[in-house]
Amino acid sequence: MITAVPCTGADFCEEISGAADTSFRRFYEGDPPSRRVHSTPNFELLADLSPLTTGHLLLLPKRHYLSFAQVLGEHQREAVALIERVRELYREVFGEPLFLEHGSSTGQVSHACITHAHLHLLPVSGPAADRIMLADGLRYHDLNSITELARPPWPDSAYFLRSHEGHCRVYLPTTQRRQYLRSVAGSILSIDDPEWDYAVVMRKDALRSTMRRVRDWPARLAMEEPRAR
Repeated sequence: MITAVPCTGADFCEEISGAADTSFRRFYEGDPPSRRVHSTPNFELLADLSPLTTGHLLLLPKRHYLSFAQVLGEHQREAVALIERVRELYREVFGEPLFLEHGSSTGQVSHACITHAHLHLLPVSGPAADRIMLADGLRYHDLNSITELARPPWPDSAYFLRSHEGHCRVYLPTTQRRQYLRSVAGSILSIDDPEWDYAVVMRKDALRSTMRRVRDWPARLAMEEPRAR
């Protein structure tokens, strides 16, 4: 059985727990007061701290897991129901979402903020992401659905997930740079290297625009609240 691991000091975890001193509060100084879009018993939907474009969202578990492969092993019904409902709303507002995730493993050296499992949602092309990752020499496995992530070897493996229009593909990392998937999305969006890095450029206007465009989502998502498993 997979167990959520301790997360002392990781910024995602601090923000979810309601800590006063977080990167979001320091950067945005109350405008907006929160980047939370929706919350369920086990998940948070947030705007990315430095969105690569308007509509860049993050879906993450409240507890600290290394990957969504591990999350799906514990909260599959709630996760899948929420992903599908968010996808419906996303299509209405931003267009078809591309889901990206860098799943971590216990043997991978990485910062705590990176290893708190989170899905990126972006209004960009799935085939364009495939072309970049294939050009980088990554091998892949196609999945019948995202629920197959819960099966071995993925809960104990590092991987790059790409899910678009219901087609899920898992790429096998080699020696990619940190924030590799942000660099892939940045390339698709014609963002100069390394300006896709949130430590280089803070896109406050994109976050504020995102929050304005999803302002009715909390009420709409609450109408069909997934039940926790």
